Amino acid sequence: MNTKVKKILWPVVLLRRKYDDYLRKTNPEKLFSIYYKRATGEYLNIDEPKTLDDKIAYMEFRTDTTEWSRLADKVRVREYVEECGFGENLTRLYGVWEKGADVDFDSLPKAFVIKTNNGSATNILVKDKSKADIEAIRKQLDKWLSIDYGYQTAQPHYSHMKPLILAEEFLVDEETQKAGKVLNDYKFYCVNGKPMYVQVMCDRVPNTHEMKLQLYDMDWKARPEYLSKVHEIVKEEIPAPISFRLMKEMAAKLSSSFPFVRVDFYEINGKPIFGEMTFTPGFDTITMEFRQMLGKEIKLK
Repeated sequence: MNTKVKKILWPVVLLRRKYDDYLRKTNPEKLFSIYYKRATGEYLNIDEPKTLDDKIAYMEFRTDTTEWSRLADKVRVREYVEECGFGENLTRLYGVWEKGADVDFDSLPKAFVIKTNNGSATNILVKDKSKADIEAIRKQLDKWLSIDYGYQTAQPHYSHMKPLILAEEFLVDEETQKAGKVLNDYKFYCVNGKPMYVQVMCDRVPNTHEMKLQLYDMDWKARPEYLSKVHEIVKEEIPAPISFRLMKEMAAKLSSSFPFVRVDFYEINGKPIFGEMTFTPGFDTITMEFRQMLGKEIKLK
């Protein structure tokens, strides 16, 4: 976009920002619908929900999301995973702190991941602590903590989490490391406690939404027709994880109390490692056909 066009459009951009700010304070449900329209070109129907996104929005704004706040919290969800019998599938937790100045870097190992518990893409991967800018990390963490992610994105359940910092083990898989790749992220779309599809994210650039995608059903058959063209779709066959069957069992149990949730895993040397639970996944990676298909299956309580 050239400079002249930018100058012409700038007042419109400012007006839209002011309107968004107004809705954040007065009507987050409407703002959520606007964000959806901007991302997909489609309209939500929260009053008579039919699609996956209609029903997610209905649950976000018309039902009790207390459990969403607990389980989308990267600290508190660990207790739930243990309650479900999967404590050994959690990453090693090194510490939890309320602000950057409190982080005890001396107690942390050479390599670790440090992040906030209540946002998206707020991770710092430290491969060698001796080379890390500790003060810069503290400042970045405090900056992330100061942002009310739920307020900014019109997802109120995030606003009910106490902002915290956590440090976890740096996950390394031997085969993946040899190949010079990043870990695949296996994201299970679960409806009424039943895993239905798994979205595989490959070659993700840390703290970005830059990645490659493929979608598989529960027989590990690729279903690229349900993916949008926003991200590059992996053309070659991705081998099923060794622990695919166990991942499905874990996803089923972890999601059993909810009409819909996405449950994420990594695999380390053939063992599934729990990632997170997401109740409001992004709009732009899947097709409307996929949203309609899953929406028909969701039974709202």
